[in-house]
Amino acid sequence: MVASRPTIAALAVLLTAGTVSAETDNTAPPAVVAKPDPTEASVAEYFKRLEQAKLIDVDTGSKETLKADVGAAEKLLRAGAHMDAAVALYTVVESPRYSDFSDFVEYQNAEYYLAVALASAGAYDSALTYLDRVMSRGPSSLYFSPAHRRAVDIGIETRNYQAILDRILAIKLDQPVPVGASGERAYLRGRIAYEKGDFTGAEGELSKISRKSRLYSSALYLRGVIRTRKGQFKDAAEAMCEIVDTPDDDKFTFVVDDRYFTIKDLARLGLGRIAHEVSEYDDAYYHYFQIPEDSDRLPEALFEATWSMYQKRELATARDLSKEYLKTFKASPLTPEAMLLAGYVELADCKFETAQKKYDRLIKDLQPIVDEIDRIRKDPDLRAKLFDEALVRWRKERSDPEKRVKFKSKTARDKVLGLMRLDPKFVRLNDAIIGLRKARGNAPFAYRSWRKLARRMASTKVGAAKEEASSEQEEARDAAILLEDIRRLDDEIVRAKRELRRGKRAKTLPADAAAEEEKRLNALSQELTGLEARAKAAAAAAEANLGKDAPPSLAPLVSEDVRRARKLEGATNDLMKKLGGAADRLAIEALDRLYGQARKVLDKAKLGKIDSVIGQKRRLEIEVQDLAAGRFPRELHGKLWEKGLIGDDEVYWPFEGEFWKDEYEGWR
Repeated sequence: MVASRPTIAALAVLLTAGTVSAETDNTAPPAVVAKPDPTEASVAEYFKRLEQAKLIDVDTGSKETLKADVGAAEKLLRAGAHMDAAVALYTVVESPRYSDFSDFVEYQNAEYYLAVALASAGAYDSALTYLDRVMSRGPSSLYFSPAHRRAVDIGIETRNYQAILDRILAIKLDQPVPVGASGERAYLRGRIAYEKGDFTGAEGELSKISRKSRLYSSALYLRGVIRTRKGQFKDAAEAMCEIVDTPDDDKFTFVVDDRYFTIKDLARLGLGRIAHEVSEYDDAYYHYFQIPEDSDRLPEALFEATWSMYQKRELATARDLSKEYLKTFKASPLTPEAMLLAGYVELADCKFETAQKKYDRLIKDLQPIVDEIDRIRKDPDLRAKLFDEALVRWRKERSDPEKRVKFKSKTARDKVLGLMRLDPKFVRLNDAIIGLRKARGNAPFAYRSWRKLARRMASTKVGAAKEEASSEQEEARDAAILLEDIRRLDDEIVRAKRELRRGKRAKTLPADAAAEEEKRLNALSQELTGLEARAKAAAAAAEANLGKDAPPSLAPLVSEDVRRARKLEGATNDLMKKLGGAADRLAIEALDRLYGQARKVLDKAKLGKIDSVIGQKRRLEIEVQDLAAGRFPRELHGKLWEKGLIGDDEVYWPFEGEFWKDEYEGWR
């Protein structure tokens, strides 16, 4: 039954695409629910019905074909084609051809790889379904620990610790779990308690984690954070020191993954902040300078080291550090505060003229940035464009930290971009939006593929297609084309409104013409909304009879999935609007926060300038008072001493000759 294989693959492709689009909303953060995924049940049901309809030959499955199919899927997975790999693995894991091979290592490989592929594609619920299957085999099975680790990583990535822990604990096991898995569960319980504010309970759970656990360094750092929040600075420093002092090549060092060095840098930074908090500025300076040059935390470390030296009144050192920071990190979010701190250093050293110059420069540089932030935060199009650019820059810097230093700020907009800090929630939400855009682009193809599949299955022969479409098929096709055209027109109206706002912003359109055009576009949008509703009803009516000629065992499933495929595009559009609104709200909050911080620095710079002017005035007053009392200013003492050695009838004539080097060689 070789001809049935493309049909099965097509079913798996479309069902997998539907799974991803339905779950993409959950990536911000994904909502992981402890219940079976109906889409996966649908895939299994399709294979069951296909077997009943004699469209799958169970006897064609063998160990050799299993190895070949899994090997092909592995190549796709290594190449980064996660969805294609998932499709290939669905045809192994859910196919009756391999139901008798469930105890084979290759079949268990396929189960685990399917979970990995789905998780990499963002389909976390579906991935957890297969991870549950893998873990239900027991701790002695080959893939229990990797599956447990992958499930915990999903919980950490999505911040949904409780749901993942409940799901893992719901798996009935007749053997004790390994030490690593036990530590991962303790870490989840610790994070849950920490999020609830139960610091004592959180530290108790985190202290159970073995030193050999991959999460030991993360747990140790979190314990240090908990002690810091409780005011136990000495105990917090001990936890941080254990992370920092452990050599990377030690026999019992922490398990190294991509989080290890980040945690180590955070621990060094934490030690510096603890020392600064207890006024041990030399220790703080030492810890800050342990941050390596390739760390993302280097700008913070250099700035805080400058602040520690300023607090200690080591003004010369603070001045040098401030100069180095402003030279190296011109586009850092801390640059305005570093410029403000440079002025504080000069002010504390009574160099009032220099301090005034620094404050003048800060005000001159920062005022246009504040104005630009205020302009951007009031315009939705400018907000969206700015955050798109910020995400592109953030991803480049994550892949290559050197690009952080090489970023050039030429315009006020570039400087605003340099000051931005992206909230992890916004990054996850943006990833969800990107996935939805891809799903929306694939939705028409999925719908057409399902209609084509329904038409093919109406034939009495496997793999055959009718040369002429029936009236029901023609009606369904026409309704679908009409619906796609309406949605394209709706997208054009959205783009036209965006261009209209741009023209109003640039003042290239008269106000009355812009208002009239906006009114016309709104009327068109309302008209299209009504047309779309009628087109949906027509498409639903036409599709009701689309799969009636399919085999009886498959007809209900095909009809339901044709309906779901038609609704996919509309569902993604609705979800895009919701996620877009949520992302815009986060963007507004971030820009409002940035605007407030920049205004605060600007106000402090203006106050600092006033202090420097008052300092200059006060110094002149002191000099006048000293002169009135017969005391000369300190800077004139040396000059007056030289003049006192010269008589009234004498003139000092400096030496204007040349000293020859060889005249002094060996003169002794």
